[in-house]
Amino acid sequence: MADNIYDVVVVGAGNAALSAAIAAKENCESVLVIEKAPEYFRGGNTYFTGGIIRFPFNGIDDIQAIIPDMSETEANSIEVGSYTEDQYYDDMMRVTHGMSDPELAQILVSQAHPTMKWLQENGVRFVLSFGRQAFKDGDKYRFWGGLVVEAVGAGKGLSDQQFEVCKARGSRFDIPPKV
Repeated sequence: MADNIYDVVVVGAGNAALSAAIAAKENCESVLVIEKAPEYFRGGNTYFTGGIIRFPFNGIDDIQAIIPDMSETEANSIEVGSYTEDQYYDDMMRVTHGMSDPELAQILVSQAHPTMKWLQENGVRFVLSFGRQAFKDGDKYRFWGGLVVEAVGAGKGLSDQQFEVCKARGSRFDIPPKV
């Protein structure tokens, strides 16, 4: 295959784009990721976020599926409750003032936890979001807003982890050189 012919070209290198590149490599031989930012700012908006991803869950078991290396001590020190698909959908419609396409919003909500599990299975590591979304209540940490999990290293860490997965699987990158 010529060097400039690819099965899939992904434009951008944020979380969504790199997730698309990882998924493309599951089914295609050659993937190119094009990013306009230099390497030290690569990752789009993801680079600047806290790496927190909202998804529905029904208790600690769903969280441990995303953080399989959570210690027993950590698990016993938290109270996560649940953040249901209905709550997530209602929040989505509230913050978008009802402007979200209901069908697409429902797809996003129903696929959010499986997507988090897929990211974890594809090498993205997550931790509890103690520093951003937790407060101490007696002897337990509680989380608010349905946000319990963040990527190791926050947004930059999420981006770096996804780049490593893409590189390890043979994706190519077109990123401006350092100046």
